[in-house]
Amino acid sequence: MDEVAVPTQMSLYEQKRWKELQEHWEKKAEGRKALLPLKARAALDTTVQATKDKASHVGKAVAHRTPEKVKDAAGIAVGAALVPAVHNVVQMLELLNDWVVELTNPETVLRYHREKGREVESLADLRKLDLEHLEELTDRMSLRWRTIGAGEGALLGSLAMIPVPVLGSAAAIGLDMIAMQALTGAIATRICYSYGLNAKDPAMKYVIDRMVGRAYKNQAVKVRSVKNAASAFDAAKGRVNWSQKLREDHRLMAAVEKLLKQASDGQRVPIKNARMGMPLIAVLAGAATNQHVLGDTVKQARHYGATVLLAEKHCLELPSNLRRGMDGVEAEKD
Repeated sequence: MDEVAVPTQMSLYEQKRWKELQEHWEKKAEGRKALLPLKARAALDTTVQATKDKASHVGKAVAHRTPEKVKDAAGIAVGAALVPAVHNVVQMLELLNDWVVELTNPETVLRYHREKGREVESLADLRKLDLEHLEELTDRMSLRWRTIGAGEGALLGSLAMIPVPVLGSAAAIGLDMIAMQALTGAIATRICYSYGLNAKDPAMKYVIDRMVGRAYKNQAVKVRSVKNAASAFDAAKGRVNWSQKLREDHRLMAAVEKLLKQASDGQRVPIKNARMGMPLIAVLAGAATNQHVLGDTVKQARHYGATVLLAEKHCLELPSNLRRGMDGVEAEKD
């Protein structure tokens, strides 16, 4: 990779960041050009293998614990130890609303800098500060939101195991998607404000919409896994004997059966044991995906915000793949 030119009028911190950002966007552009069908298939194979590896860990975890007893709720079996009370979900959604309100309020960003002794009255004033000061506010956001995403995903992943008459996987997945859409948009908005960028500007709104869309696409695997786990959990209710049709219709549960069988030296695995692995898979799928999506949103938004700020502040040219949003012109053809 060619040496990146760094303007000398920047602070040492800004010089370092500008170099890092140029290298980041160059790698991103090269990666997109190289994404031919063959490579796409290879990436998919890698994802599938990673999923299998996680399923193996789930199977071992289930094999080493006694299945939780299932209680009857409204005439339907619900794993009380795995499924949160509905009022906890209501509380989580109320907290989500508070987060969105706080994240989308530019005054919160300005207040932070005033408390640090910096004289800022508007977003425009933020652009006069050194990038190092601005990134104090965004530096730990990725870890924080990955942690929050894991908790939210686990909560709604387990909620998806409640049978449909009570709440059901469709309602839980719907809530999860709405929550993630709201959070990704709010996080991207906060980061725009943190770099002195007006999130209400049409150009910024376009970028935020692209980030939300990107996050939405990244959740497809999670939705499929949670739906399959919930469907298998419901289908196995009350059953004692395995059947070939059950295994073929619910391959996820059949895979857990196979893993448990290997872990127990070939002994027969009761359906109820494999069934109780489904909530764990739903929880892991929700937690793993959501923590990645929120963490990645923070990471990409920080890269974008810092690049745009430095380019405008020092009259530099934006990388070519940023001139029409986060993913570049080529992304519109995907």
